[in-house]
Amino acid sequence: MKKRGCCWYFPKFTLVDIQRMTKSLEGLNILEQIKNLPGTVIYRYYIHAKGFFDKSGYDRYMLKGNNSSLYNKDQYEEDTFSYEVNGHTLEDHTIFFRACPFVKSGYGCTLPPRFRTVVCNFFICSEVLDRSYPKELLNQYLEERSRYSAWLNWENKSLEYLLKSHGVDLTTDFETSLKILQDEPMNTYDFPMLEPIIIGSPQPKGA
Repeated sequence: MKKRGCCWYFPKFTLVDIQRMTKSLEGLNILEQIKNLPGTVIYRYYIHAKGFFDKSGYDRYMLKGNNSSLYNKDQYEEDTFSYEVNGHTLEDHTIFFRACPFVKSGYGCTLPPRFRTVVCNFFICSEVLDRSYPKELLNQYLEERSRYSAWLNWENKSLEYLLKSHGVDLTTDFETSLKILQDEPMNTYDFPMLEPIIIGSPQPKGA
């Protein structure tokens, strides 16, 4: 896989993500695009947009002795993978052969940042973590990310209960579920003002 950066993640759009999209015409248009992608699967309380998986390339790679992967056919097709904000397990070699459906070669992510998932917006790769920073400051960012993730989990549970109280979910009545989410006031997270971390490069590089 080339020119995909670290975008090996197949985005899982939660009820909070979906509710945010319902609040604007742009968001509704993006939601419609997500829904119509060939790899998209709609579950009761989230939407999973699956992208490209190079199965033949992966099989050739594994035949060379890289057999510690967690991958199997049923897992890939049935969505039993689970990712937290801070990433993945190195034993899962499928990450080297997957690409997000929203990645455009030479451009990057085609989704506006406000409509990306928490994993996409808050994932920190090991190359960044391994750099020299004031550890106390870096830990503040990591702790705040954890608090935000916990807040999102609470909000998603609240929206799930809201849909349950109306007797609907995304699989039984997609349009009604969207209308309920759209009408419900959206809570916002109060991010603290943290001291910025400047990532410098000894030699500037062109895009």
